[in-house]
Amino acid sequence: MPIPEPAGRSEPARELVRDRVYAQVRNAILTGVLLPGERLDEAELRKWLQVSGTPIRQALHTLSLEGLVQTAPQSYSAVIAPKPERALETLQTIGVLLAGATLMTLPRLDEAARAELARLADAVIDSLQVGDVPAITTAAEAFFTLILHACPNPVLVEIIARSGPSLSYHVSVAHQGLDADLVELARGYETLKTALEHHDDRGVVAATKRVFRVDCATS
Repeated sequence: MPIPEPAGRSEPARELVRDRVYAQVRNAILTGVLLPGERLDEAELRKWLQVSGTPIRQALHTLSLEGLVQTAPQSYSAVIAPKPERALETLQTIGVLLAGATLMTLPRLDEAARAELARLADAVIDSLQVGDVPAITTAAEAFFTLILHACPNPVLVEIIARSGPSLSYHVSVAHQGLDADLVELARGYETLKTALEHHDDRGVVAATKRVFRVDCATS
């Protein structure tokens, strides 16, 4: 007869093959192992991933919905090649999502969390002043990760977790379309930090929009 599981104990969820394939291909795209525009040949993917074609097609379909893969029916699939002319619109989309999360999160933060955010903003500013792009990215991710961890809206957090890496990928690949001004970006983070220290939550949200150029006109 079946033996009931003790209370509070559950069997660990088994990873589906399609989920593993999805995660591996997605990671290969985001880390640059698979390059923008690169054809995704099913036979080569089967050899690499050691799986049948079905989970590969399922994974590619999901990745196409996320904007990381482009597909042509009964033809081919390829890593998306982000367009520079869409980089600003994509950056603004990230900004709208993060500004919303910031607006909801700030009233919940204690002094220690605010001080940590101010420290992380300083790290972004320092990286911007020396033009260290990898350090800028790392520091900015740490800043907004702290906000997302405290965000009271799980739906918004899930949307950002699902779409954020794809949107960031589009911006990083097509960044030449942004004409980025690191000095102006540093000023934005300085304004954000000052607003944080003065408990000016609206000012923090406004500075977040400035950092992501939400108010800039798009063509």
